[in-house]
Amino acid sequence: MFEAPDRRSKIRSKSRSTTSREQIIAWPTLAELVSNFAPILHLDKDEVNLPSSTDWYIGQVGYQAAGGIYSGPGQWNWGTAEQSSPDDYLVAPQAIWASLMKGYLLSATSYVHVLPVDDRTDMVDLQYWLFYPYNGQETFEVTGWTGNTGQALMPLSIHWGDWECVTVRVNIDQQVVGVFFSQHSGGQWCSPNDGFLSLSGTHPNVYVASGSHANYPAASNSTYEIGGVDVWDVRFAVADYARGGGPTVNLVTPNPPVVIQNDAQAILPTPVTPPPWLAFKGRWGQPIEPTLTDAEIGSLVAAAANGMQLNVLVEEAVQYVAGSTTLQAWLSEVILPIAKGDLTGPTGPSQKGSWAVTPTFLPFGTDAPIASSVSLVPVALATMPGSQILCIGMGNPLPPMMSAWSFDQGKWSSAKSPTMAPIGGLAACATPSGGLALLGLGKTSLLAFISSSGASGGPWSAAGLWPAPPATTGASIGQFNGAWYIAWGGADGTIQYLSTTDWVHFGPPQSVMLPGENGPVPATIAGGALVAPAVESCGGALVIVAPIAGLEKGMPTVLGAYVSSDGSNWTGPNLLPSMSLCSDTSGALAGGPNGTLYCFYADSNKKVRYSVTSDGADWSDSGTIAGAFTQRTPSVIPWQAGFLVVHPGKSSPTVYWNSATFE
Repeated sequence: MFEAPDRRSKIRSKSRSTTSREQIIAWPTLAELVSNFAPILHLDKDEVNLPSSTDWYIGQVGYQAAGGIYSGPGQWNWGTAEQSSPDDYLVAPQAIWASLMKGYLLSATSYVHVLPVDDRTDMVDLQYWLFYPYNGQETFEVTGWTGNTGQALMPLSIHWGDWECVTVRVNIDQQVVGVFFSQHSGGQWCSPNDGFLSLSGTHPNVYVASGSHANYPAASNSTYEIGGVDVWDVRFAVADYARGGGPTVNLVTPNPPVVIQNDAQAILPTPVTPPPWLAFKGRWGQPIEPTLTDAEIGSLVAAAANGMQLNVLVEEAVQYVAGSTTLQAWLSEVILPIAKGDLTGPTGPSQKGSWAVTPTFLPFGTDAPIASSVSLVPVALATMPGSQILCIGMGNPLPPMMSAWSFDQGKWSSAKSPTMAPIGGLAACATPSGGLALLGLGKTSLLAFISSSGASGGPWSAAGLWPAPPATTGASIGQFNGAWYIAWGGADGTIQYLSTTDWVHFGPPQSVMLPGENGPVPATIAGGALVAPAVESCGGALVIVAPIAGLEKGMPTVLGAYVSSDGSNWTGPNLLPSMSLCSDTSGALAGGPNGTLYCFYADSNKKVRYSVTSDGADWSDSGTIAGAFTQRTPSVIPWQAGFLVVHPGKSSPTVYWNSATFE
């Protein structure tokens, strides 16, 4: 099931005009292009809901108009599709449900939408839309702290008319630049150099999850987690299996790709007549309302745990959850939104938010560890005079001590560590005099130190932040209108900030205040010592991003952005497409090209993701760094026309790094 949210990003990458080289190297014909890069689908060995062509499905279903008029199979056509209502839907007759659910593999076809990449003439996006008559079940999974896992089918996300998409970004040299794999309400980008994307010649290999038809870059005998929650160190999650081993679908022969719309005619001047169904505004199947009671959730827990080789403590914990009505109800509120999605039947390609705007893409490489590095907290990054980048963390031995690493000419090495008592929630930056400012959380207040020599080892002096502002979170540093801004969570949980132009004199602490019905109200931050609000400038405004607790019971913590054009008056929060955050994490901000701002964060599956904005209010759909996982907030800094991203690992304090440059 792929239902991308409708976020029309205002982001535009650095434009490139046609060069003499691009004029010499010609694009192939449109038919050749879409055939050369058509994905190869590897279905799961247990897949029973196969793809088909739209014609095969349409010829067997009825049409229910919103006004109450129903037309049976063969009694309607698409002549009025442009006047269709979003409340119209196609109807699969019950008498042929069994055959329709199976699909018809011999007719399977990809439907291609060709898009320009901003205003570039050397690159295009090819959206390959794939149709499955029926979306099946995901897997409910229970994992104990010993690593033992049990599963049961989750019969909640079933629906008719499932549309999926694989986007292949291609350059004029006929090379794959990146591939976007749709996965439920989001997806992930992979690039040829990240170690995850595999190609058969020029054709991306796509591994399709059983039932849900989410797309993944590699086969795995382990599950791909969609989302979940931890209870007493036992993980309850909804997951996909994409193991391969089922039918392989060649989308070139016997059924070549069908181009349904060409929006890149400036560089590929081939007119295309869209099929009539592309204008259909309604749903591709009748509503289905499967439900699970709290007790049935408990039965799922027990069924998933059945047969696990559990130790006594894990088994007792799982069985307690399965039998506790209170925990069943709570687990229902967490698990059901992950699995259920949109069961009214999905819309067609042109009605989805991803139709017009491809999710943001940065070509990251493979995560690599920094030798001999350990940090129990999010690390601080600072660009020092010259090309050196300094990374400061806090890790072993106990009690935790600070450590530092230097990044220069693409290589990491150990650096002299700060000589001071440990502080948490680290943030750092270079000062105007070439020194280093280091901030962190003491026991109950925000601390700041300055090293005038620029070396991480000192000598250090206290900055003029005294008396030290009360704080419950770490801090971050950003720049706006020629000043440095420091943001943190105050003692009362509100978002605080102050500014300095010289790291000698500091303005008074202020709160982020928002308009309210009865006067201004302070913005608050969710989290503790490991969390910090991120602050940076964007589009002539100051932006602070911070975690926001679920607005209702059972809803996850997400990221929200607050925007101020003058550093005093604020609007927000503008929610980022962050799904749900990893616990005790926040976001990290860094400026991109043309005044854009990127936010990096860890989601509830501990994947490192990013989103981009040009104004702090409208954020793009998120992308992922393939293979990058962390249980701490990642740190990011601009580097060589791109970004350097550093983060502790998913299950260990080893520090990893990755980088990307803008295409």
